[in-house]
Amino acid sequence: MKYADPVITERYARALFRAAEKMELVDRVFADIEMLRPLLGIQSKLQLFLDSPQLTTEVKRDLIDRVLRPRVAPITAQLFHILLTKGRTEYAIPIFQRFKKLAREARGIREATLVTAVALGDGERARLQAALESYLAAHLEVSFVVDPRVIGGVRFQCGDLLLDGSVQGKLSRLRERLEAVVNR
Repeated sequence: MKYADPVITERYARALFRAAEKMELVDRVFADIEMLRPLLGIQSKLQLFLDSPQLTTEVKRDLIDRVLRPRVAPITAQLFHILLTKGRTEYAIPIFQRFKKLAREARGIREATLVTAVALGDGERARLQAALESYLAAHLEVSFVVDPRVIGGVRFQCGDLLLDGSVQGKLSRLRERLEAVVNR
């Protein structure tokens, strides 16, 4: 994927979210994003078509109107028109990702990652998720990741919050303290 300026991405995503919220179309746009995401990969035919310098913006708009407009919310099609006009079609995926995050946050859902050395059973996952949701007073959408380098324990991240109870984290902190003592 090409570089997408985070400031521009944020502006478009927030504008799309506010407009969708105002029109009560957040769920519809969310569904549109899920449907369109696989079509907008780096080497996808749609992305190659949208990025093609040989085709005029009008030809590209026609395709959006004929193919996408009947299948997506008007606001989603309008976003593509704006991105085409501004020459920013490569921003579609980052805008969609940020929109989804904004929509989840508006519903009180926060994304989190929990890393363990070994795979957890369903019961363990449910108990850990319930405890973390209680601790944060929020509903979490947790991605469970297995990384043998943590050795044991867990590492949890939700936004800026990092709780590192892994053996790897404890060893790293111990090493830092020992180096600080030695370097005095």
